[in-house]
Amino acid sequence: MPQKRPVPLGRAVTLDGLFARAAGRRPGATAVEDGSRSITYEAAGKRSDRLATAILRSGVQLGDPVLVHCTDHVQALVAQLAVLKAGGVCVPVPCGAGAGVRGRIAAVSGAELVLCSGATRTHWQRPAVVLDDERTWARVTPLRVDRSLPRSSPTDAAYLIVEQDPAGPPAGHLIDHRAWALALTDRVRRAGRADRGVLCRAEPGGPDTLTSMWWSIAAGGTLHARQTVGTGSGLAVPRSGPGRIATAVFSPQTYAAVLAETARPPARGPGTVVLVGEPCPPGLVDRHFALLPHTRLLAEFSPLDGALPWAAVEHAPPGGDRPGGHVVGGATTRVRITIRDIEGRVVPMGSTGEIWASGAALPFDRLGARGLSAPLGTPCAVSGRMGRWNDDGLLEVTGPRVRA
Repeated sequence: MPQKRPVPLGRAVTLDGLFARAAGRRPGATAVEDGSRSITYEAAGKRSDRLATAILRSGVQLGDPVLVHCTDHVQALVAQLAVLKAGGVCVPVPCGAGAGVRGRIAAVSGAELVLCSGATRTHWQRPAVVLDDERTWARVTPLRVDRSLPRSSPTDAAYLIVEQDPAGPPAGHLIDHRAWALALTDRVRRAGRADRGVLCRAEPGGPDTLTSMWWSIAAGGTLHARQTVGTGSGLAVPRSGPGRIATAVFSPQTYAAVLAETARPPARGPGTVVLVGEPCPPGLVDRHFALLPHTRLLAEFSPLDGALPWAAVEHAPPGGDRPGGHVVGGATTRVRITIRDIEGRVVPMGSTGEIWASGAALPFDRLGARGLSAPLGTPCAVSGRMGRWNDDGLLEVTGPRVRA
């Protein structure tokens, strides 16, 4: 892997360092707004300090994985900050994850502790800290903050994101703080700062939520979260927010559902929509510009973990110079994409093969479940998608990997 370099995010090159910097600048600003619940930067910082102290006292060591399975974004933020400050590795579990998904995450991570909500506690047969239980905070709040905090380091693992491909063996990707910072810096350069907040319509624990949360935090903005689609207001900016929120983040699947329920343009829509994960279908691009002709549409291709982009493209409105098919754009900063054949050899330009990637802005290691078979000798950045470089030098995804 290429040697990693510091990124232009000041001296805060860990994720909890980014949060601390934002909290220092805007302590009374709202960090997360989730329905009727919200929390300021100052309050989230203080709560996570004491929670980090509590989990250190429970025996969590540097590099230990900790499951985070919460029902709202306020709890999820505090829990993730606590794990990062304690030098642990966040293992996010999507709020609505079924038994199969939870089993894969548990098998890959081997985590012994879960930070959760009362509603998700019953899913785990292991020690847990229930974050919406008043008894938890009665014990945690009086604790004196451990002097060793924060224990995070830029090259330490921050997250373990587990693949959810049922056809493959359970495996996950370890992402360090610096890789997140590199991806974030590139996103800010491409789409702008999110100081006016980020709109997210995803459940806690999902990769699009992680993207939204850290993008907003880096600018000291507010994550405006709503976990359901089907309310008829999926693109509406909250009335308590600014005149126009700069950014909304969706997966293509969620955005398709949001647009399907949107009959006419909202009075207060986002200035930019960013789609993360799978390629954006052309029909979704057309629908976006039909409803939001003045809203930018950017897409990030982030296979496997859904969090760190490999390639990015800005889609143009009808009549513009638009790429066809499932074009996902050029490689993002500090990512090198290659197209390879079944034996791992780079194919000639224009030929179709499997999409591989390497670089400092990607996961640094791939883990398999204990006792289960996983291709650990394979580079961690193998997409499982077929693709090619088109005549414009842009990456085009042509379909899933052809299995032997």
